[in-house]
Amino acid sequence: MRRIDVHQHYLAKHYLDAVGLERITAASTVRSVPQWSAGAALELMDRVGIEAALLSVSDPGVGLETEALTARLARACNEGQARIASDYPRRFGFCAALPLPSVTAALREIEYALDELHADGVGMLTNYGGIYAGDAEFWPVFEELDRRGAVLFVHPTAPAGRGGFAKIASAMLEFPFDTTRAIASFLYHGTAARFPNLRIIWSHGGGAMPYLAGRTAVVSARDPAFRQSGPDRLLPALRGFYYDLTQSVSPPTFAALRALVPDTNLLFGSDRPFAAENQLNSALADFARLDLSEAERRAINRDNALALFPRFGASY
Repeated sequence: MRRIDVHQHYLAKHYLDAVGLERITAASTVRSVPQWSAGAALELMDRVGIEAALLSVSDPGVGLETEALTARLARACNEGQARIASDYPRRFGFCAALPLPSVTAALREIEYALDELHADGVGMLTNYGGIYAGDAEFWPVFEELDRRGAVLFVHPTAPAGRGGFAKIASAMLEFPFDTTRAIASFLYHGTAARFPNLRIIWSHGGGAMPYLAGRTAVVSARDPAFRQSGPDRLLPALRGFYYDLTQSVSPPTFAALRALVPDTNLLFGSDRPFAAENQLNSALADFARLDLSEAERRAINRDNALALFPRFGASY
């Protein structure tokens, strides 16, 4: 099966050096990161049947001490990803890192990354210092992305203050919960309706939102400030998003997601290199056991991603 992986991470040495090992591993129980290179990624992709992958920068993103340093690291990561995509155009694309929360810097980087580097989309985190992705503060960014009909890949990070049960890694619970919060922020502020040409991919099956969609729709209708509230507005908005299936193919999780979202909006994701190869193989085995037709498997593994990133189809 020639899969297109929309959730694979760029982990070059210059990024590790700039951000630091402690910050990169803070959300995980693992205190080391795998050796990463485009060559090693390709070897793994060939073993498990991944034809092409979209690279992006994972948590903790590119945020450094100052706006200038953050912008410089975003630019370095995007140029590094662009070189890989240029060297292996049939195998790699990338979602450009944005130097948020600075809107001005992010707009500069969108122009450079999409027009000069030919990025396939852009990426952002679920929150920046507690300001969630759907907040009106980021609307100038979304206005530009909407004008371009761009793809936005949203990856979770820990909530501000690192709340939750401290003895459990943030990646286990707080990451999916923060994706849920970010989705709710898009609907609360009416951001999804305001920018209808913006195509959004939510990581990890949308966190807990598929399971909580009914409750969220009912409770939101009681809040006059919740702009896309109630079953008539909230549920269609959720159906319009895209969701990668990274760590989201266990039968209960997949059933909740599929009950909410059309098959056309489900995408394959690996979370490499943070997901170990045995973890990825286990997820592939779980996916193989799901009651799906070959056409449905092909859509999730490849065809739905081609609708978002048609250049991969042209290169096969």
